[in-house]
Amino acid sequence: MKCRYPQVLLLCCALYTAVAGVAQDDMMDFFDEVDEQARPVTAVFKSQRLINVHTCETPGKGEMNFVIAHRFGRISDGAYALWGLDNASMRMAFEYGLSDRVMLSVGRSTFEKTFEGGVKVRALEQMEGGRPFGLTFYSVTMANGLRWADPERENYFSSRLSFAHQAILTRKFDDKLSVLLVPSLIHRNLVDVPGRAHDVATLGGGFRYKISNRTTVNAEYHYLLPRPIQDEWHNSLSLGIDIETGGHVFQLHVTNSRGMFERSFLTETPDRWQDGELYFGFNLNRVFQVGDRR
Repeated sequence: MKCRYPQVLLLCCALYTAVAGVAQDDMMDFFDEVDEQARPVTAVFKSQRLINVHTCETPGKGEMNFVIAHRFGRISDGAYALWGLDNASMRMAFEYGLSDRVMLSVGRSTFEKTFEGGVKVRALEQMEGGRPFGLTFYSVTMANGLRWADPERENYFSSRLSFAHQAILTRKFDDKLSVLLVPSLIHRNLVDVPGRAHDVATLGGGFRYKISNRTTVNAEYHYLLPRPIQDEWHNSLSLGIDIETGGHVFQLHVTNSRGMFERSFLTETPDRWQDGELYFGFNLNRVFQVGDRR
């Protein structure tokens, strides 16, 4: 088993610092000139996540988005397990708007007892009558919290860590349709079999379509790019509905990915739609103003 920790940690720190430092003031001018009177396109998506994957949305400065997500067991488990409702896993996260374009987040999933710490930066915004797309960067560090399988051997904390880096390209075509394209790079410090890839790339896409003032239908798909990864892992496909209820966004979905953090749903999905191996779940988002907007 191999472990490559220091290089990846340095890469993450460099990415966090570089992106956050540039995006605030200089990113617009770095790419192109924008009409000062042009206005950014707003409400591209209803929440910070489409279903599993992040969108371009971030909380406003001083806002805290509290997320509670549930993913139940397999629907195919039938009546004995109440079609999966007996076997729920939960994720809880706090997402804070450091500015109107920079978000810091922490989270914890009961699935594999995984802790998360992430940063998201809206580097470019789609502009009305101007730039036709938005570009957002998201990076997250994940730590597996399960007990060591063999506590008698020498175990390293770095072996628990994995990382995901994403570039989120978004476009809102009109009041109804928004789409995103998300290339991702996932690094796992520890792999279970020598020769398996530490670094895995995926290419994801998704859309939301507004069917009423408060309701949208959503879909996302992530394709594992050909690499020497385990044969038992499959591409992630999710379908869902968003319902906005005042200060809440309630998201219902069906997916073949049980894990709700990036390493899991992007690279470690063992189930397939065509085999009926599906999970029902929901995300509940609630925004609070906790800081000064000035």
